[in-house]
Amino acid sequence: MPAPGRPGVRQFRQFRQFRPRCAALATAARARLRPTGNRVTGYIAVGAVGALIGTSLAVGAGASGTRPRLADTGAWLASSEKGEVAHVHGLTGEVDGKTVLPAGMAGHPVSVAQDGRTTLVLDEQTGQVVRIDAAQLTAEQSADYGAAGLQLVSGGAYAYVLDPARGTVQPIDPAMTTAGSPPVELGGRPGAAVVDAEGTLWVPLPDAGTVVPFVKGRKSPAVKVAEPGHDLTLTLADGRPVVTDRTAAAMKVLTVTGVRGTFELGGASAGSAPAGLLVPAGTDGSVVPVLATGSGELTMTDVRSRHTLRARVPAEGRDLGAPHLLGKRVYVPDESTGRLLVYDTSLSALAEPVPVTDGAGELELFVREGLLWVNDQDGAAAAVIDTDGEVRHIGKYETDVPSARKPGDGPVEDSVPTGPTGPPTAQVPPGAAAPGATGPASNGPSGQTPGPGQGTETPGPGPTEPGTSPPPTQEPGAPGSPQAESRSGAIRITFAKALGATPQRYVLKGSAPDQTVTPDEIGPDGPFAFEVKGGSCEKQYSFTVVAEYAGDRPGKESAPSAFARPCIAPGAPEQLTFTPAQGGHGGTLTWQPPQDADGSVTYTLNGPGGLVETTERSHVYGNLKNRTIDNVAVMASNAAGSGRAAHGWIDLTPPDQQMHIVNNNTNPDTVGIRNKPTTDKATSWRVGSIPGLSSPEITVHCKVKGEKLTAVGITTDVWALHTYVDSEGSFTGYTFDAFVNSRSNPDVWYCE
Repeated sequence: MPAPGRPGVRQFRQFRQFRPRCAALATAARARLRPTGNRVTGYIAVGAVGALIGTSLAVGAGASGTRPRLADTGAWLASSEKGEVAHVHGLTGEVDGKTVLPAGMAGHPVSVAQDGRTTLVLDEQTGQVVRIDAAQLTAEQSADYGAAGLQLVSGGAYAYVLDPARGTVQPIDPAMTTAGSPPVELGGRPGAAVVDAEGTLWVPLPDAGTVVPFVKGRKSPAVKVAEPGHDLTLTLADGRPVVTDRTAAAMKVLTVTGVRGTFELGGASAGSAPAGLLVPAGTDGSVVPVLATGSGELTMTDVRSRHTLRARVPAEGRDLGAPHLLGKRVYVPDESTGRLLVYDTSLSALAEPVPVTDGAGELELFVREGLLWVNDQDGAAAAVIDTDGEVRHIGKYETDVPSARKPGDGPVEDSVPTGPTGPPTAQVPPGAAAPGATGPASNGPSGQTPGPGQGTETPGPGPTEPGTSPPPTQEPGAPGSPQAESRSGAIRITFAKALGATPQRYVLKGSAPDQTVTPDEIGPDGPFAFEVKGGSCEKQYSFTVVAEYAGDRPGKESAPSAFARPCIAPGAPEQLTFTPAQGGHGGTLTWQPPQDADGSVTYTLNGPGGLVETTERSHVYGNLKNRTIDNVAVMASNAAGSGRAAHGWIDLTPPDQQMHIVNNNTNPDTVGIRNKPTTDKATSWRVGSIPGLSSPEITVHCKVKGEKLTAVGITTDVWALHTYVDSEGSFTGYTFDAFVNSRSNPDVWYCE
């Protein structure tokens, strides 16, 4: 028996056996600590490595009878062919748990809804919904909704089943999977819905051109986003709903109360039918990538900063899927080859593609917790990619992993997966092809291959050894296809340097007479960026970069850039002010243009009477009721789109006026203050009175038309609504205007 306090031989062997895997986890955790905007995960992961070593020594790595608690950095991936779902650790790419779905689901297409709290699986062929018990690794809780083609979405504390054929939304209990309330009629056939982090469901209704939000499970008024019949697709960008009108090639940011901003996609739809304009269901940040499959044009719109970046990826002869953005790279599934095309925005160039499967097939992509997941639901292949572009290939059919608990199993104690007993499963090296896949292996992580402009150079020719031939002369090459970024009043052009021979300079081609290019030329060492100022926001421009070589060698011209405008969607108008007219009933609304407003700017006002469009910086409202306060919003738009609206109030509350009672100095009778502008005793009464032979100060609020009377030689139907204060209290009511004379004061408004 080992001495107290010292590990035994068996434990020491387990530690040695487990140490490589701990090191791999620590390396992956440190990678997650790089500045990505999500540091918490990395801290947790580092702590988990220490916890993993400690618990492994205590209970044995992968000891029989233990079921690890699944890591928060993981995701569930479906294998429809086998009828199971596997949980994969995001930092290692290892399968750390597996659940077999109920009998009859094998071979059926399924969809997985995972929101960090609950994991639900929908059998798209039968309508059965199953909850995955992550602690027990079982799928015993289920409900059958009895129809094919349903949608399952979840988020926050809510989950929903949508029936496109019936046009209904069924709220369900995510824990029990059963219906939480009767189905809600949508009034049309829904498109693909999403649920934001607050649990609000957003349902597009293309036939109506609207999106219907469900706040806390309750249906809210529909938000008008497009003309009826337009093709609508939803994306969650940094947790906020964004709808893409694929028919009009426009993108709109939504709130429950309406559209918050619009972005014109411009040339992105060139050559593509509406269905060929592809957007992801969600992005980790505020940038939404859009791919036009007809032209290969890739548009990346930041719905927060309103900047737009445009590039091109090869599209001809390829079956491309929706692009997904993670970090500085955009990943486009090429389902004709089973690979991901990778566009690196920091290099303005394509990077090494990422092989996923052996051949053609559908790939499922989603971003979750700062990781991009790729899954072949019909096969064993999958992958997870981090923000640095490092790829970890996944073997979903791995069998030596924890699965459903059995009677007598001990409690779950570990905070991270311990893995199977024995040496850790070999990882496919980053950048290497998946088993059976073809394509060159990179010198670094896949999607991060050093490319043009990244600072790695091909070794140049060294000294020629005696008796050997000198290396062949490198041929001139063309620069990479330029990347165009729309800015306020300018377009920024970046490109990848030419391969092959070193050029003397790079020059930009394609600028218009009213545009200036800075700098005039770029040397062979960069930086590889031009700025084109000027031009019209109403026009779109495309550019090429020419590499010029010394001697009589001809220049080499790049492929054209995507079209871009020298402007961005304007922000919110500033200094929104309402000045009421004398007497009220309307007034003038004024504002200042946004600081970044370029081109012809149109302002859309949403206030009393509905929508109004103008190119002026003011608008006059009239024929309104006094004693009302209405909300008004002003949104600026140009050819690039529109930004946030400025909100204000049209306040027609009559201003109080200080006046004195008149025509009462010789009148011994009291002057009445009544609850209504009439002396009819059946319907009105005195609420107070003003002593005769006096002219006290009163606060006049407004005037109204009432009973026509004659007093002190004056006949009128005007009554003043005012407040009179004396030693006995404060009295508010109507007094016949012969004793106030509010008729002659233009600053006293009518009450309505």
